[in-house]
Amino acid sequence: MKMNLKENYRQMLVTDRLILTPWQTEFAQGMFDNWATDKEVNKFLSWELHKNVEETKQIIYMWINELNYNWCIVDKQTGEPIGSINTVKRNPRDFSCEIGYCLSRKYWNKGYMTEALKAVIDFLFSEGYFRIELKHAIENPASGRVMQKAGMTFEATLKNCCYVRGKFYDCNMYYIFNPNIKLNKNNEVV
Repeated sequence: MKMNLKENYRQMLVTDRLILTPWQTEFAQGMFDNWATDKEVNKFLSWELHKNVEETKQIIYMWINELNYNWCIVDKQTGEPIGSINTVKRNPRDFSCEIGYCLSRKYWNKGYMTEALKAVIDFLFSEGYFRIELKHAIENPASGRVMQKAGMTFEATLKNCCYVRGKFYDCNMYYIFNPNIKLNKNNEVV
């Protein structure tokens, strides 16, 4: 079987409660208000808090123009931007990628991120990816529970693998394999 990636970067995904849509500049104010200025949301993320909505717009412009899977998570009921989810690393040669996400604090512990992550995993599998991985700082176990609820398996603890604002964090790595890609006993695609 020949493996190919489709690379439909601008695909909208819809779940029961969410719309995962390619970024648009009109999401800037919602992003700025809902998570880009929240220290708790940002605690384990590599980017700094946004100073103003203009900075948020510049980041969104960058996301719009890059070839990457990058979605704004929108609450279907209110139309409000509540988070983001994207591939932070892609390795097309190995048909693998890593996902990153963040969510407005007022939407925590309600299953929204698990819902978004499942949709993205399913979509990336349909795009031809074989292995998807995520990692979280061990001090952020809630993120690990999201990964588990999305069907991912714990793989390892990576020592000092993430550097955030002057501190290294140990991270737990989770993975999931595409169930539609079958391997034989020699790990060859069949």
